[in-house]
Amino acid sequence: MARATPDQVDALLLFFCGALVLLAAFGLAFYVGGLGGRARAARAFRFVLLGTAVTVLLAVLGGYGMVAGAPLIPHLIGAPDPGLSSVAGVHPASSSPYPAARAGYLIAALVLCTAVVAVAVASRLTLRAWIVFSVLWLPLVVAPVAYGVFALDDGWAVAGLQVVDFGGALPVVAAGGSAVGVLLACGRGEHQPARPARPALVAFGGAALWVGWLGLVVGSEGALDAYAPLIAVGAFVASATGVLMWMLVDAVLLRRPTLPSALWGAFAGLVSVTAASGVLTLGWAMLVGALSALACATMVDLAARARFGPSLTLCVVTVVGGLVGLLFPGLFANGGGMVDSGNFDLFIAQGIAGMSVLLYATTVSLLLALALRFTIGLTRIRYGADRGLRQKRPVRTERSVPSVADPAGPGSAR
Repeated sequence: MARATPDQVDALLLFFCGALVLLAAFGLAFYVGGLGGRARAARAFRFVLLGTAVTVLLAVLGGYGMVAGAPLIPHLIGAPDPGLSSVAGVHPASSSPYPAARAGYLIAALVLCTAVVAVAVASRLTLRAWIVFSVLWLPLVVAPVAYGVFALDDGWAVAGLQVVDFGGALPVVAAGGSAVGVLLACGRGEHQPARPARPALVAFGGAALWVGWLGLVVGSEGALDAYAPLIAVGAFVASATGVLMWMLVDAVLLRRPTLPSALWGAFAGLVSVTAASGVLTLGWAMLVGALSALACATMVDLAARARFGPSLTLCVVTVVGGLVGLLFPGLFANGGGMVDSGNFDLFIAQGIAGMSVLLYATTVSLLLALALRFTIGLTRIRYGADRGLRQKRPVRTERSVPSVADPAGPGSAR
């Protein structure tokens, strides 16, 4: 039997990492949805499944070329590539499997970004609104942001600003900002009431998310070289430090660290190490995981007053953790960070890229959600035309219900 070529080994790594990324997408539904009960977990899983179908279909119809293909508008977006013709080849059996493997990995990364928004808005949006939103959101928000990261020779971020983003932290930040925009359009009270958490679903989903996100980080190297094991170990170290830091914050503030505390800490550490996984030593990976968990836990405690529930926690972790991970290499990256180079050029570039993506994604998603709200409808809540008040649809029942005029009900005459 012939020995595997380096391209085949690297392609196998990308296929495996892409499968892990898909596992993270569905694990996210079970984890965050399970915090609100079994029904919410099932609804989140349904939204992720539909989002996955839309993402894969759009990618095959031409979306992959807009993310990683030849430039259509230089530095901004690529030309559509229907049918993945640029990576499939005329004779697939005789061509290298690496381009197709990389395409599969990048599509899986886009699915994960879609899953972040899907899980965050699942308790607010109708299925029809979610499908229409995802069809519009992917080319308008995700494609320009992802092109800046994954188009290595022409992207506005990696090639223009010289941003360090190995694993796609900018698309993750865009997903978190987009979820915030949709939640703002929906309003604070327009979601299904939460039920008691399901620890089994939370544990399974959190573990799947943890393992799957490691696939995103390791696959960002794109090859099974000498750096891949260090990247994997660095991701483990960052997530483990995040677990301990988040539980410490909960122990100090709430006096009761819980299972979700540990899993949120691991998630915060993984999100923070996504951008700079290839330029951080193990010590710096440990520090960025701790800083990200500390920042995310503090912000989650402050944002809890908004009463959005686990959805807002997911938004905070993806946005704050992603921004911490983007800014950190500007200070401590080997060779280009402020500590080694003595200047803040990389730090400023990282900050500009992160904040511009966050503002762009939040604004565009808010406008899209508002457009859907006043056209096909966004939630199950009807809005009063006179004062803009939210009114729930009446529920039919066999039992007599006391009216406002007769508060005592049918038995008041006795």
